[in-house]
Amino acid sequence: MRPGRRIPALLAALVAPFALMACASLPDEGFDPVPRAEAPYFDPLVFFAGTSTGRGELSKVFSGTVAVQVESTGRLLRPGVMELVQVVTEGDKEPRTRRWEIREVGEGRWEGTLTDADGPVELYAKGNLLTIQYRMDGNYDVTQRLTLAPDGRSAYNELKVELLGATVAVLAERIVKG
Repeated sequence: MRPGRRIPALLAALVAPFALMACASLPDEGFDPVPRAEAPYFDPLVFFAGTSTGRGELSKVFSGTVAVQVESTGRLLRPGVMELVQVVTEGDKEPRTRRWEIREVGEGRWEGTLTDADGPVELYAKGNLLTIQYRMDGNYDVTQRLTLAPDGRSAYNELKVELLGATVAVLAERIVKG
């Protein structure tokens, strides 16, 4: 390569990954978000007690979109503390198990641990909206916004994974109790 062409090629190589990051987005069909409301109140210790199933689509910048299924079982360890075990199947990959421990720390606030997280997990509820935030290995920031349906039996989950402020993956999922 001639010296005069190295700089444009280098710039293109540096900019291309960031241009592709804009490709991770929510699916256009099949996932209607639940409207935000003050009631019912989203208490994760109540919603995730027992079994639930999530089905959705995960869109990753560099690997496309795959179906995701999550089978969850939650149980109270003691008042205000829950263990949530999830079996996650992502596309054709082997299922993997992840564990949460969530404890109430104040009105509308919970903290916890997650096997996927690199550090603490924070949860906040306002009306029917539950926001979950944590960091994963590799400095990926994860934000989940779960909106509880009026019947309290299902929720819409929108998860975003960001790296250096750019969205690199998005999950749109419907979770149903029982």
